[in-house]
Parts: sequence; structure tokens; C-alpha cells
Amino acid sequence: MAENNELTPKVAENAGLTPEVAENAGLTPEVAEKNISPANGVDRMKAMAGNNDFMTGLLDLLKTGNNDFMKIVTSQPSSYTEQVNVKYCLSLLEQILNQAMDFANDVADNTRAKGNQGQSISLTSPSMGTSVHLSKFINKLYGQIMALQTNDVRQTMKSLFDELSSFSWDAKAVLTLLALSIHYVENWRRAQIHASDNLLCSMARLRGLTTCTSSVTRQTKVFVNLIKEILNFTKCIVEFASNSKDFGEMSASIDIKANFGYIIVSVLGCSVVFRSMISEGNEFLEQHLSALLEQVKKISESFKKQVQDFEQNEEEHLYEKIEEVSNSCTDVVELMAALFCTKNDTLTVYHCSERTTVKVEELKNKSVMLLISDLNLSNDDLATLTGIYNVSTFDNYEIMWVPIMEAHNESMQKQFLDMRSRMQWYTCTSKVSKTAAKFIQEKWQFRQQTKVVVLNEKGKVVNKDAISMIRLWGWKAFPFTESKGNELWNMQVINWFELVVNKTIYPHIQQCFEMKELLFLYDSAEDSRTVREVEEYLEKINGYSVSYIAIRISTKREQFLTRLENCISSKMQATPDNYDSLTQELLELYTNYKNQGGFAIVARGSSVVVNTRLTDFATVLSQHQTWIMRVNQTQAFEAVFQEHYKQVIVKPRCHRLYVPNMVGNVPERIKCTVCSQYMKTAVTFECCHSLH
Repeated sequence: MAENNELTPKVAENAGLTPEVAENAGLTPEVAEKNISPANGVDRMKAMAGNNDFMTGLLDLLKTGNNDFMKIVTSQPSSYTEQVNVKYCLSLLEQILNQAMDFANDVADNTRAKGNQGQSISLTSPSMGTSVHLSKFINKLYGQIMALQTNDVRQTMKSLFDELSSFSWDAKAVLTLLALSIHYVENWRRAQIHASDNLLCSMARLRGLTTCTSSVTRQTKVFVNLIKEILNFTKCIVEFASNSKDFGEMSASIDIKANFGYIIVSVLGCSVVFRSMISEGNEFLEQHLSALLEQVKKISESFKKQVQDFEQNEEEHLYEKIEEVSNSCTDVVELMAALFCTKNDTLTVYHCSERTTVKVEELKNKSVMLLISDLNLSNDDLATLTGIYNVSTFDNYEIMWVPIMEAHNESMQKQFLDMRSRMQWYTCTSKVSKTAAKFIQEKWQFRQQTKVVVLNEKGKVVNKDAISMIRLWGWKAFPFTESKGNELWNMQVINWFELVVNKTIYPHIQQCFEMKELLFLYDSAEDSRTVREVEEYLEKINGYSVSYIAIRISTKREQFLTRLENCISSKMQATPDNYDSLTQELLELYTNYKNQGGFAIVARGSSVVVNTRLTDFATVLSQHQTWIMRVNQTQAFEAVFQEHYKQVIVKPRCHRLYVPNMVGNVPERIKCTVCSQYMKTAVTFECCHSLH
């Protein structure tokens, strides 16, 4: 290899190579002159013939059905001693090529440079790797691919792979394309300046450079498309390779080395075409440029189809693995690792209060409560769980937040980080994988509504949905198992009204219960006219010196409805027999509110006297003059009200109950409270248009 040769100005200019580049490539002036400078007469014809033969050989290598040689080359051992930040190089490569394509389009359109012509591109970033002088190596690599010293394709490929043997396969491809692209942008930049300067353009013609002529610009668009295709192909392979290092046998179904080899072959083809574009070999472009683009597209599309099939098979395989671990695991850590430690996570989870990743083994021998939600976790749930987490006897338990996001963008990432910063427990180190999300949705019936799945220390589910009991009883529901839920609902003294209406609905409700106040609780999601009528009648009743507290829940509708739904869900989960009066009262209240225009409850303290529709409540109140005088004389208000209610309100012939969406807890059948027959089942889909 030549060490101290100098190129003549003529050779350097015509080749587009500086003397330093030629020296790094090991080219003597004679070799450079022979292989790079514009040929004339017989020499030019020989050069064109050599280019044709070389391109034919390259196109043959790009035919995936004829890749025996590629298999031999890619099977050769490599040392991989040089470390390069491939993702950084790829990012840099994309910047350079985008700039080059802008310049090329400017030349083709005969316009001045636009936009990013002054953008600075540097190779000095330490993140690119410190074990090699990358700038010098890229110059050397460029010199080799632009000044091919042989028309033997296989010999050229072998020589190039030998030069790249110390790099990983993704680095081989990216560095080769990077070497071409750096000088490619320089030539187009120079051509763009020539095109806008008559003197420089005339000088370029005298030197044999034709980049500013119409014969070249007709092919520029095709060449730009070729560069785009190679760049996108490279990005796809690098992304797949970076994600498939731990896939084992499955990723072996796609020959990544061969596809990186095709990138290098395509770059060599580009170099031959490019040499023709900056010399007088334009006839050569018509023959091979479109063929090269077509072949690269075929390989790229084939690879993408393989990746698509692989990802589908991978998802099925990983789903089966998670399912198998879920059924057979004897340690909660096994299930946590299978669900949330992806191939890039190296078996870690994120500890929110410590703000760092930790080994998943920290969960060993502990029961884990999986808090599964979207990014809209309510403040009430967060506060309740934080209170539970800080109880001293919670030592053997941990909470792990599992955020399920259908999409992922910058805004959602910020929302995720904000929510995570408010937590004290664990969460995933990255977005939950599609496979894990699918398992959670199918096996644990997650439907965007917050759930808490409780796992014991062996990784077995002891409660598929503990959020309802947590919201209702808080720490009293510890250890949050299904058996604990049954125990709570089977207590001798339990009052559904006290469970549904707590201080989040009305701050002084506990005092009202203790003082046995007369309570009117009512509201309507839509019928404001009936609500106004009720309030007018209550004002009139107040004139009869009846002491009461009227509570309209309008500002607390969401909390009220959520709490009511949790009561129903928890009760049905705990008690298979859903025919008891407690369940019926809850379902009556829910049906009246959701499907009957509004509800009303008359109670003395926490003892419910009437649980009815709002319209029925308004009807009885409208007739108060016929019964109000009996109050305080012989009976209490609630007793008189109940008596008149039973006299004037006729229940509809068909009795309907509206059941909230509780996946996994919806009863198969319910008996009618009127006739004791099993009720028919119907399904209704409802949208509130995000108004409530």
C-alpha cells in the first residue's frame, strides 16, 4: 500500500478525491489516473465495458435466489474488535443523505440550493466510538469503493469485507454507505454551485465533468430514489438487528448478515453509477440505473415481508411463553420478567421513588399488586393506593404500575413521566409490549378501566380485579384477595347506602348518619326540568317545618357513579347468588340513574326508606298537601312518604335492571324481585360523548 504518493491536480479534481483520500485508500497516481479520470476514445470504451461487466456482476449478487457467494462471504468469521455507535452513525448518515438529495434535486431542477445548505456535519462526536479514527477510516473506505482496481466483483467484495472484518455487520453496512454519502454530498454541492455559475460550469465541461448538463439531470431523480431506497432499507435492517439480538432461533429465520451484505453491494453499484455521472460515461446510466433501483426495491420489500411475518410469529410465540409461565411459574419474579422485562430491559423494572432501574429480583418472595390503567389514572385512586402503600404492615407487598397505551408519542411520553413521578412504587422501564398488553386484555379483561390484579409470591392470581374493594374499603380490604372480598360482603352488619355515599360525595355525610338526619339524595344526568320541580316541592315542604338535608350530587356525579359501579362489581364478584335484597337495591339505583331519567333516595340516617326513580319522587312530592299534615302527628315524615308512595306509584309491568360493564363479573342470570322469574338478557352499548 502506497504511503507517500502524491496525486496530480488533474487526477484529484476529476476523481473528486483529495490526495489525502487517495493516499488513505492506498492508490498510486497511476492507479488513480487509470481508474478514476475521465477516459477518452478506446480507453473510455474499455472503461464503459468494464463498468458494464462489473454492474452485471453486482446485479447478479443482488438476486436473492443466487446468493451462494454471499453465503460464503457472510459465513466467514469476524473479530468485531472495533466498537462503533451504529445508531449515531445512522442518524448522521440520514442527515448527510437528506442534504445530498436536496442538492441533487436542485441540480436536476436547475435551482439554487435551498434550506440546509449551511448545515454543519461533524464526525468528531465521541459517541461514534473511540477505538478507531473513524474519519480516516471512512476516507480510506471511500477511496476503495470509488476507485475500484479490478472488474472482478467477487474479488472486490472479498477485499471490501476483509477491510471491514473488525466491525459488526450493522456497522459494516452503515460505514460503507456513510463513506459514499459524505463525498456524494460534496460532489452534488459542487455541481450545484457550477450550475449557478457560468464560468465554473464551462470549466467543469472542459474537465469532463457533466453533472450540470441535461443528460445527467434526466437521471438525477432516479438516482435520488435509489439513495432513498437504500437508506430506508438500511434503517429497517438496523432497527430489526438491534431488536433481535436476544430472539435466538426465531431471528435466525431472517439472514441479517446477507441483507447487510446486499446494502454493501448496492453501495458499490451506486459508486459505479456515480462515477459515470461525474464523468463522460452517461450512456452507462440508461442501461443500469433503473435495474439497480428495481433490484434494491425487491430485496427491501422481501426483507420487510420477512420482518412482518417474523413479528407476527414472534408475538404468537411470546404470548404462548407468557401464558405458559403464568400457568406454571412458582415465583412471581418469573411472571414479572416474562411480562414486563423486554429483550432490551435486561430483567429490570423502574423504582419510581428511587428514580432508577432495579433488578426484578427485588420482587422475590413478595405479593405484587399490578395497577393496570391507561395514562388517566384518577387522583382518588392514586391517593388511596399511596395511603395503602405507606401502611407499615404492607412490607411483604409491592405495587407495580402497568400503563397500557394504544399509541405512543411525545405528548403521551410526557404524560407517562409526569404520572410516574407522582408514584412511590414500581413500573415498567419502557412501554408495555404489545404481547403483554394483549395477554392482560384477554386473560385479565382489561378494557381501559383501572384494574388491580393481585399476585401472590408464587405468581398466582389471587384476585383478578381488586380495585373495587380497594376503593370501597381501602386498607380494610387487605390482603385484597377474593376470599377477603367474600368476607367483607358477608359481614352481618353492612349498609350499601353507607358504601355508596361517603365523604367524597358529601363531606358531612357521616355526621348525618350519626345524627339520623332525614336525607334526600337525588339527581338526573339529563332531566333538569324534573330536578327543578323536585327542588321547588322541597321548598314548599320546608314550609311545614320539616327538617331535612337535600343532597343533589350534580358536582360529584363521576365519583358517585364510579363508587356505585364498584359496589355492584365487588358484590357480584364476591357473591355468585345475586338475588339478595342488597344486590337488588344497588341494581335498582343504578338502573334508575342510568336508564330511567334519574334517581331519588329517601333515608333516615343510613337506613333507606325509598329507592326510586326521580319522576316517581317528584310525583309523590307534588301531592304533598294530601299527606304532609300526618307528619309529626302520628308518623315520621319518611313513614308517611313511603305509605303514600306505595299507594300512588304503579311499577311498570316489565321490570328491567341495568347492569354496568364489569368484564368477568357480569352475572349469567338474575331473578326478578317482583315475580321471582329469571330475567331475559340484553346487551346495550352506550356513549356519553365524554360529557359525564
